[in-house]
Amino acid sequence: MFTGIVQDLGSIKLIKGGLYKVNTNLDLSECKEGASISCNGVCLTAKNIKTNQNQNSTFEVNIGEETLMRTNLGNNILTNKLINIEKSLKIGDEIGGHFVYGHVDVITSLKKIEKLNNSWEYNFEKNFDLNNRFIKEKASISINGISLTIANVGDSSFTISVIEHTFKNTNLQFLNIDDHVNVEFDYLARFVLNE
Repeated sequence: MFTGIVQDLGSIKLIKGGLYKVNTNLDLSECKEGASISCNGVCLTAKNIKTNQNQNSTFEVNIGEETLMRTNLGNNILTNKLINIEKSLKIGDEIGGHFVYGHVDVITSLKKIEKLNNSWEYNFEKNFDLNNRFIKEKASISINGISLTIANVGDSSFTISVIEHTFKNTNLQFLNIDDHVNVEFDYLARFVLNE
């Protein structure tokens, strides 16, 4: 389980078969073999975790075909884009965002970015059919593993508002129009709607 507060950006590349290597500046020296790490909002199991003297870390993950098909990791691996990294939540840690499980519901595409005076507005396609009931103004949502709040909802899209800190510390700053993002709906909303 995660909070959706991104701790670092990292890169991911294919080693062989379904084995991938992730590089990050995040200190993973306290992570144990088999730890869960959120990679662009996808909960993955880390192995061969190594931290060097500069506090740079690497770890390996096995990613199955189902995960590559249902998330944007395949696109990021192919295009060398940076991914958001977050270590799993420990009891006693601050929960600054909302509960994020790393179980991506859908992917969607970015339709528009607008720079305002104090923030950025990101507009995403609302193409979820039955899951549209989770898209409500002021509801929590995870985009690429980032805990965000839905600002506005239209007939075919929804908008999130992004402050400078979030912009500068996540891969939102590198998104281009039509890029795909991972979406995880607020897990608690499922209980309210009897899902």
